[in-house]
Amino acid sequence: MTLFNVFKWFCYCYLLSSYKSLPSAYFFRFYYYVIKNLIIPCVTGLKTRNIKKLQDNKYGALGYTVLSSYVCPFDCDFYMHKSNSTYFTELDISRTDLMSKVFQKLFLESKRYPYVPVANVFTEFMRELKPFQPYNIVSSILCWDQKWIFVISRFMTKNNTVQHTISVTKYVLKNGRITISPREALEYCGIYNETVAEISAQNYKLMSEDSGFHNTEALKKIKLDYVHI
Repeated sequence: MTLFNVFKWFCYCYLLSSYKSLPSAYFFRFYYYVIKNLIIPCVTGLKTRNIKKLQDNKYGALGYTVLSSYVCPFDCDFYMHKSNSTYFTELDISRTDLMSKVFQKLFLESKRYPYVPVANVFTEFMRELKPFQPYNIVSSILCWDQKWIFVISRFMTKNNTVQHTISVTKYVLKNGRITISPREALEYCGIYNETVAEISAQNYKLMSEDSGFHNTEALKKIKLDYVHI
């Protein structure tokens, strides 16, 4: 094998290992969950499977998703760890999976094309992620008030026992041009009850206290493993 062929195959392998950073890769990954969670269930008629799973569990509104990935070479900065900017792309993918599952009934049945735009994101980086290190992003709804809904996402390693990054995203729910309250949306989806309302109120109180939103130690202790969706 010539030196040129060795270099060529090295380049192929390098690009393959960094597939997440290739042109249009973000759109393929993003719409994979849109197609999987919304379009396919609607076409196949199996849309009730995930909805029923949430409705049958009293913690359904607080169900969590897990996105498994790894640090590819194009994710790294000059410090040779995952660049801070790349976390937000991964958060987009993880939150899309979560929200399209939790509010699947609303997305599929509304005629007004509902969507959930991001209003704000707070992220704290605690531990670095090194090249090719695998990790999971565990996301779930943290709490809500009359207008806003908050999603917490954690970058974790070692069987989800070590937390590297915590991010809290502030969303508003839109049903077409109309803003709807989180409670109204959760009730429509059949996953609102007093149990999840009480947990939400406790978490919201934590965030409302002085520096609560930025209190990483407090956020790290919040339970996420209610029901895997």
